[in-house]
Amino acid sequence: MKQIPAIISMVLLVAFLVPYIWKITEFPLLVLLVFGVFLAIYDFYVSGKKAAQRAEQQPSYKSEST
Repeated sequence: MKQIPAIISMVLLVAFLVPYIWKITEFPLLVLLVFGVFLAIYDFYVSGKKAAQRAEQQPSYKSEST
């Protein structure tokens, strides 16, 4: 549920940059844009895995009684 805004923003970023990537004829700019999109997708993927690992490591406070 927490990843829905991140997914939406990733889709919007890619949708915004795809026309630029498609029409750019200068190779260095094309590489820069593709690399930027790749880094954003990679960051989204890695941050999702790290959040899942943190959730597994934290103890559940609901099961403890006082």
